[in-house]
Amino acid sequence: MMVNGKLILKKVLFSQSIFLSTGIMVIGLVLSKSLGFLREIFVAKIFGVSYLCDAYLIAILFPISIMGAISQAIGVSLIPIFSKKDFNIYYLYLLIISFLSFLISFIVYLSPSIVINILGQGFPFDVKEISKFLLKNMAPAIFFIGVSGFFNAFSYVNKNYLFPALSGILYNLSLIFGLTVLYKNFNLLGLSWGVNIASFLFTLLPILFFFRKRPIEKDLNIFRVFSETKILFLSFLPYLLVSSLSQINVMIDKMIASFLSEGSISALNFAYKIVETPISIFGFALATVLMPFFSEKAYNGEKEKIVETLNKSLSFLFYLIIPIIIIFLSASETIVKIVYFRGAFDEKALFMTKESLIFYSLGLFAYCSNLILLRVYWSINRIKIPIIVSIFALFLNLILDLILGKFLSYKGLALATSLSGIFRFALLLIFLQVYFQTNFQLAKNLLKPLLAIILKIKLW
Repeated sequence: MMVNGKLILKKVLFSQSIFLSTGIMVIGLVLSKSLGFLREIFVAKIFGVSYLCDAYLIAILFPISIMGAISQAIGVSLIPIFSKKDFNIYYLYLLIISFLSFLISFIVYLSPSIVINILGQGFPFDVKEISKFLLKNMAPAIFFIGVSGFFNAFSYVNKNYLFPALSGILYNLSLIFGLTVLYKNFNLLGLSWGVNIASFLFTLLPILFFFRKRPIEKDLNIFRVFSETKILFLSFLPYLLVSSLSQINVMIDKMIASFLSEGSISALNFAYKIVETPISIFGFALATVLMPFFSEKAYNGEKEKIVETLNKSLSFLFYLIIPIIIIFLSASETIVKIVYFRGAFDEKALFMTKESLIFYSLGLFAYCSNLILLRVYWSINRIKIPIIVSIFALFLNLILDLILGKFLSYKGLALATSLSGIFRFALLLIFLQVYFQTNFQLAKNLLKPLLAIILKIKLW
């Protein structure tokens, strides 16, 4: 009886620790995302949906979204390595990541046209030149964002969820400062340096935590660099593909949108920022806290614990996200008007952003759930399945972009991203059901009612 009591107490305490850690992250992310919303309000107010806004968004896409996805993939890949407490390789990985981040930053500084000619290939010449100027001066941000994944991973493994969350607050405050003060006084150069300052402050707190916990290593064996670099690449490249697919899809949307009417990129960006808020606050927070748990249970062979926790997590996420989807679908115009409708953000911008929001919202639950499902695959060391699924979803998004973009313009690009996200979620869930030889409660009890609700909502 005493043993059973101890086991029950241990389960309760563990469950509370998960929700407490998630709660800490959620609070920090809510504050960060609130400031992120304020930042987007300033962007909308200052630029509206214009070519200047499109140029800024394409320029910031590489250092923040693309490099951010790479850095996050590196961080998640390092969590299992850091969990083993092999401190001898910490500084080797830091050296490798720092060097690669600096190299990418230096290349972009020398030739920003490499990036802009790809991401903004449909832009007029003068808009491309603005993007190139902005990106060239944002090169330092590439380095800071590149190394942030390492320090955030170290914080997560050491149960410090507060510093990474606070970093987002500093980041958004700095971007707002760049938009309202530096841009006003120094034009485009000030805009670029606002991004650089924000990226530095985003990394600062996790860096301080790392060096406080780990004093500088005196016996650094640099001869292991090559072998560890190979291990790092083999570890993070697959995860980069599968974890950043939503960002890759949005990037593809913006590339194709550069060939569409003025403001298409801006409208898609403003709409996705709204949709991205619950993804970051709930989906990312829950997935990040669950990752160490899934890894531990997979290592101990406790499959039933993974299934049980996954069922509870997806059900919890369902009841949390579905009301948000319904609100986004039924009150899209009101939401966009409250958030953005001021300054240069006129009726045209309102209409374009509202329509984009509707179609991005359809995939919101899938976006959030995929973050958790990918952590499960990573924990059970079944990497090939999400890679294959992600490649199919990526090509599906590209094909749908080309087809739907032709008939629905920017709305079709948002719809394509949602459909590819839902397709990816369905396949990932099906393959997990086969692996664990079980039927998840979600498909039977929750998804059918959701489909019925969405079909009753008027989208046009």
